[in-house]
Amino acid sequence: MNTNMNEYRFAAYPSNSSVAAGVTLLVSAWFLVAAGAILTDPASPYTQRERAGEVIVSEVRPVAVIEAAPTVAIAPEARFTITVEARRSTT
Repeated sequence: MNTNMNEYRFAAYPSNSSVAAGVTLLVSAWFLVAAGAILTDPASPYTQRERAGEVIVSEVRPVAVIEAAPTVAIAPEARFTITVEARRSTT
C-alpha cells in the first residue's frame, strides 16, 4: 500500500499553498458577491405577508367542487403484521 502523497507542483507559482490560497480567495469572493446579490434583490410580491387591517379586494370566481372518494375505515381489532426475511452474507 502506497501512502506517499502526490508531489505535483504548479510550475508558474511558488508553492502549492499559494494556489490553494488563491482558489480559496476566489471562492470566498464568489460567495460574497452572491450574498450581496441576494440581499439587494427586491422582495417578491408573491412572498409578502398581508398586513393586519389592510383590505385586499379581489375578484371572486366560482370554483368547481370535486368530491373525494369515500374513506374506508379499518376495524380497530384488525391487525397487520409484516415479516421481512432475508439471508445474510457471511463475507
